[in-house]
Amino acid sequence: MVAEVVLRESVWQTNKVYDYIVPEGLESRIRTGQYVRVPFGKGNREQVALVMKLKDSSDSSYALKNIGSIVEEEPVLNSEQIELMKFVAKRYSSTFGSVMHQMVPALVTKRVGRSQLMVSLLSEEKALEALQSESIGSIQQIRALEWLLEVKEIALADLMQELSISRSPIDTLAKNGYVRIHSVRISAEELHEKQKTDTTTDMDVTDEKPELNPEQKDAVESILKGEGPGEFLLFGVTGSGKTEVYLHVAEEILRSGGSVLYLVPEISLTPQTVSRIRSRFPDSIAVLHSRLTAKERYDSWKKIQKGEVRIVVGARSAVFAPLQDLRLIIMDEEHDASYKADTMLRYSARDVARFRARKAGIKLLLGSATPSIETFYAAKLGYIKLLPLRHRASENAVLPKVEIVDMQKELEADNRSMFSRKLYTAMKESLGKGEQVMLLLNRRGYSKNIYCHNCRSMVNCPDCDVPMTLHTKTMGKHKLMICHYCGKVIPMPDRCPSCGSEFIGMRGDGIQKLEDWVQEDFPQARVLRMDQDTTSTRGAHEEILEKFRNKEADILIGTQMIAKGHDFPNVSCVGILGADGVLWQSDYRARERAFQLLAQISGRAGRGDIPGKVFIQTFCPDSEIYFFAAKQDYEAFYENEIKYREDFSYPPFRALGGIMISHENEQICSNEATMVATTLREMAKNLGDDMMILGPSPANMPRILNKYRYQIVIRAKNKALLSDGFTKLQQAYATYGYSIAVDIDAMW
Repeated sequence: MVAEVVLRESVWQTNKVYDYIVPEGLESRIRTGQYVRVPFGKGNREQVALVMKLKDSSDSSYALKNIGSIVEEEPVLNSEQIELMKFVAKRYSSTFGSVMHQMVPALVTKRVGRSQLMVSLLSEEKALEALQSESIGSIQQIRALEWLLEVKEIALADLMQELSISRSPIDTLAKNGYVRIHSVRISAEELHEKQKTDTTTDMDVTDEKPELNPEQKDAVESILKGEGPGEFLLFGVTGSGKTEVYLHVAEEILRSGGSVLYLVPEISLTPQTVSRIRSRFPDSIAVLHSRLTAKERYDSWKKIQKGEVRIVVGARSAVFAPLQDLRLIIMDEEHDASYKADTMLRYSARDVARFRARKAGIKLLLGSATPSIETFYAAKLGYIKLLPLRHRASENAVLPKVEIVDMQKELEADNRSMFSRKLYTAMKESLGKGEQVMLLLNRRGYSKNIYCHNCRSMVNCPDCDVPMTLHTKTMGKHKLMICHYCGKVIPMPDRCPSCGSEFIGMRGDGIQKLEDWVQEDFPQARVLRMDQDTTSTRGAHEEILEKFRNKEADILIGTQMIAKGHDFPNVSCVGILGADGVLWQSDYRARERAFQLLAQISGRAGRGDIPGKVFIQTFCPDSEIYFFAAKQDYEAFYENEIKYREDFSYPPFRALGGIMISHENEQICSNEATMVATTLREMAKNLGDDMMILGPSPANMPRILNKYRYQIVIRAKNKALLSDGFTKLQQAYATYGYSIAVDIDAMW
């Protein structure tokens, strides 16, 4: 017997199918989809591989080696998932190994008696001294030290997972004598033990289900009508009760014996969604997202694989969950950019869900008040069934009144506050009635940058060509400058680093400065802040939102994460500050993102019995985007935007991909980018007008982590053409000494 396998740690040079002989002792045990250990290369180094296929003979011209052993008796991927892996690898021009890392937890490859890396503090005193003296120049290192001061010792993989950081900053701490990385043996009990923070939740049945209104009933009936596949877009205004439609459809699927995958865009929405599901169904659910520890992820994945749970709730990566008898995929807030990965495997969870649903012949239910242009275009053409919900679900809830405030006129009236006069008055009225307020400013830190009035330069990160952001309240310290791209930390300078001038100041107000304004103008109000800095540890999202939901705070300020799907019936006033920042981004999606953000955050007001007011503060009050957002008129916005996309051959009319070339030497990077572009143009000659190559040119952020970056933009007839071209390119340049990153749906 011969097994076709692919390596779990494959790179482009080894990204192929290899034949191995199945020894007699394993013939009765081996199955497709199992992880096995194989000798690989001249040195016969042991590698983990996935069995793709079993056959009687091999056409290979080289001498076959024997499979060494089986990692786990149970297959890690079933036949449907193997097909999914092949699709993802091909669509996103990736290696099989990169896809396997997304689909199968790392702990699956661990065996009893194997070692696990742990991190522990060498000296508590030395760590405290380093933090107080500000001698550590990386925000990731600071957070790792503070975490270790609390827990003393933790698994390396778990620390990386908890803080969403790579191994590099931890290695640097070890090199500088702050921590020790050491190996411990894993016992069977430790490997499979139940986690204290359980990723599954047993739920009590409740008969308390809101009565559906006629629009919701029609939507549920349309989705459930008939057997087999179908793709639906639940297009409902904010507060129209999309979640109730999801739950009613899921209930019928579960009743018929199927399972359900429920995707949400942000970790912050997961507890809220779990709570809603928990109150309705007798089954248990599994939760999958990036903040789980390695052991928690393994435990949850194993329960799903065994069929012990029939509902999975999770963020982007949950799209790969190994559910048995999957019959429904729900994707809430389908437009959200969080569904697009920007790491090594740059996949779109929406496209993966679509392939999975079509391949398995099941239902895909997308939902949004502000669908992506591509999705709504497909619905208009009839490829997706459009299900509108035009009214809010609650009888007393109406869409909020939205006002566009001209901030130039505020300046002319000598109002230097972050709040317009109208917003200030509305906040005061709401707080006086015991109602709640939400304020959005999509800019982290205290000030966007530090500016020199003498030489007119900004203080840039020494390792990246981007301005550093001033943070006044980070890790218990004051006036630290942080690069949001590499994590470098430096104290705020007293003089300009370029010319030595003392005349330096701050430009561009951030969320920390807004927090100060709120506390100064409304000293009696209880204030919560929600951004990446206040939610860097696990459980922080849930704690902040729960406090606000329980009315333990009067004002919630935050970045875009507060705009997504949250239901706070007591919120009567919403203020949107710095709205122009989103609109002015250099991206063809900027108008779409601006409208979506404004419409979504506006939808947080007036969701209960209390009427809502929304104030959009802008220096461009005549922009049509603000007009559409104020009216909550998505369809008018869509008609305007789709013409713009068609005129300039942007998606959905053409596929748009990007290639990023990076290198430590700028000239080498430029030369290599030119060479790659030349190769692409040669490939494009065979395709006529089906592919257009633009560039190379310096990236928007031309240097990150001391690497220069050049980008090439490709327009093609469809994504399949991009995938084929990118795969050939990766294979051709696999042995070169520079980095090439490809993206089918470029968001650079």
